Amino acid sequence: MSSLTVPPITLYTHTACPFAQRVAIALEATGLPFSKVNLYGRGGFDKSQLRRVESDGGLRPKGYIPVMAIGDEVIRESSTCVERVAALSATAPGAVSLEPEDPQLARELIRLCDTLPKAPQSAALDQLLRKVDAVLAVRGEAGYLAGSAFSVADACLLPFLQRVDLPADAAALRGYLARAHAMPAFSRTVVDSWWWWW
Repeated sequence: MSSLTVPPITLYTHTACPFAQRVAIALEATGLPFSKVNLYGRGGFDKSQLRRVESDGGLRPKGYIPVMAIGDEVIRESSTCVERVAALSATAPGAVSLEPEDPQLARELIRLCDTLPKAPQSAALDQLLRKVDAVLAVRGEAGYLAGSAFSVADACLLPFLQRVDLPADAAALRGYLARAHAMPAFSRTVVDSWWWWW
């Protein structure tokens, strides 16, 4: 792929899914052009189209969202999709890069989020929320999770942070979420009715 052109990007999604929301946020934040296929309709969630896309892309069909097609390349798993969007954003003219200033911290936060137990409350969730609040408190009112600019860490954690009860004393985290809701890249992906991930 040339750094001058980006193949067509299609996101196969369900707008209420936090994992799919990660990829939508990343795409919105970069400014890369993409199309979205919402697989939820009146008849429920249509996995047949998704499985066909996976199969045509050389993947063993699972029928899980998100799936992203970048030209002939088909990938799935939300963190992998977000990392791929970040790689594209780093080379595409006019795109906003999602590369974090602190890649080690970004990886750690994403890993902690990805390994949360499927429960509305847990010690691991509390640990993640406390860590995020501490990081943001150090960064100040204009900071993001892995530096001074929005990055893969923000795209991956925001869908989950918006779905949980925050500790009352997490002032920096609350401020960050308020700023995030004012960002078009995030606010355009927020829907009235959404899934918990557990």
